[in-house]
Order: sequence, then C-alpha cells, then structure tokens
Amino acid sequence: MAVKTQLAQAAKLLLGLWMAGVIAAMFLLVPQYIGLGEAGRIIIMHVPTAWVTSLAFGVSGIYSALYLWRRRPEHDAGAVAAAEVGFVFCILATITGAIFAQIVWGVFWNWDPRETSILVLLLIYAAYFALRSAIDDPERRRRLAAAYNLFAAVTMPFLLFVAPRVAESTLHPNCAFIQGSKCDGITLTTQPGGARIGQLGSSDIVLELVGLEQRGGLAVAKVNVRGAGGAALGTLEPTFELGSRKPADRPNFEGQRFTLALEDADLATGTVRLNMEAPGTGLLANGRTLLTFLASIAGFTALFVWMYRLRADMLVLHERLIGREGSYAELPT
Repeated sequence: MAVKTQLAQAAKLLLGLWMAGVIAAMFLLVPQYIGLGEAGRIIIMHVPTAWVTSLAFGVSGIYSALYLWRRRPEHDAGAVAAAEVGFVFCILATITGAIFAQIVWGVFWNWDPRETSILVLLLIYAAYFALRSAIDDPERRRRLAAAYNLFAAVTMPFLLFVAPRVAESTLHPNCAFIQGSKCDGITLTTQPGGARIGQLGSSDIVLELVGLEQRGGLAVAKVNVRGAGGAALGTLEPTFELGSRKPADRPNFEGQRFTLALEDADLATGTVRLNMEAPGTGLLANGRTLLTFLASIAGFTALFVWMYRLRADMLVLHERLIGREGSYAELPT
C-alpha cells in the first residue's frame, strides 16, 4: 500500500513538471506564427483542451451505457466524473478560442458556427447536471441521467466535428487559418449591373471592388473595405500573377492579422474572386511546435485521467457513506 501511494505521488509530481514544461516550451521554444505573432502559441492550449473535451464526454457516454446494462453505481459515478471534467475542459477550450478570436479578429464572440456549436454542447451538459440535481430518488436519477447522457454523447461528435464544417465561415481556422484558404470567397465585378459589393463569408467584412487594372504581369484590384457597422477600414490593393494564375501581394486587413487575397482576375470582364487568408505556413510545420503540441496533448490527457479518477473515487466513497448511514438508520434503537 505504501509503494502504491509513493507511485501515485511520483506520478502527480511528474505530471506537474510535465505541464510546467509544456507551458515553458509554449513561450520559449515555439516560434511565432508568421502573420499571427504571439497569438499562434494558443494552439498549444486550445486544441488539446478541445481534444480532452471530446475524450471526456465520450468516456462519460460509455459509462452511462454500462450503467444501463449492469446497473452498477460505480458506472454512474464514472459517467458523472467524466462529464464534469469534460465540462471544465470544454469551458477552457471556449475561453482560449475566444481569446484567439479577440487577438486575430478583434472580437471575443461573433457566433461563428464552431463557437455556437460548442456553446450548445455546454448547454446540453449543463442540462445533464441540472437533471441529476432535480431528482431525489438515487436509482431513478441514475437511470434517467444515463439515458440523457447517451443522447448527449451522440450529439457531441456532430457539434464538435460535423456542424462547424457544414456551415461555411471565414471567422474560424477551418476556413482561413492556413495559406490557400478553403473558403469559396466572393466574386465581384466592375461591370454595370454586376455585384460590386459583397460580404466576405459570415464575417462583418464588406468589400467593394473600385477598380481592376493591369500593371506589367500583375492584375491589381482596388478594394474598399468596411467592417462592423459600416466602419471604413481603408483601401487594399491585392494583386494576381497573370502568368502563373496565382495570388501575389496579399495586404493585411486593418486591425487583423489576416490578408486579402486576389484568387482570380479576368481583366476582360472586370471580374475578380477575393478571399481572406492567413499568411505563412502551418503552425505544426515547425518541429519544436509539433513536439510541444504533442506533449501538450499527452499532458492534458494525463491530467484528465487524474482528475477523472480522483472525482470518480470521491463519488463512489460518497455513495458508500450514504449507504452506511442508511443502514445505521434502520437499526433498532
């Protein structure tokens, strides 16, 4: 027993040192992401917390299924513990994502599909906890909570992985985080009767094509940019290489680290396709960033296991104490 306790203490110490090393590496070893500067470092925290969220809610759903099958209170305790830890990590993922949004796009919350879906997920599990607290009978509480938790576990992959990719958005890395945006962008033209003004995806950015001309081997678009509330953000001139048919100069949006790319241009018709992109290469292309990122995922996963086991043991102990109190109450006086 003493050896087991010593191993547990050593594991906790190692986990603490590991996470401290990850935090230190995030600031000392991970280089700045071109175009995002210091903001790019938040991926070391944001993505692992989102990963642990899905892991924890998945484990919670498995334990709820086991409870409905075998009716063991310890399985219910495991479901509750995993859901509680997952809820904490889901909040952390939401907060870190909002911080990144503020740094990059100038707003903490803009009802981006991924922001909205993770908020819905938080509300679903908040309802799970509310359901448990509203039922006094232990057996009925476990049974109904387990059935509801299976529903929550089924919706979790859809809300975290499917819904954000179905709805197009230029306000999340799905669409504009890497060079070579996966968004469709918008098509504008200088032709009479054509669309000169358009909104860039689901963002607050509105573009107005003022002119299109050729300068040597480049097509140059003159674009007026407006932000939230119609605020003027200046005029940008992205360029397009006519020979290679690729974007050339990508000017930055005012107050943001993202760029405006001219992805296609037809001088004959005065038609262009404009899009939002992030400059540079992927964050994880750098070896130090990749190793720190993987270490962070491993550390947060281990942290989840430790928090889950601790909470589950506490819940099981609480159930046993209640059971003993009930048996004492039944004894004759």
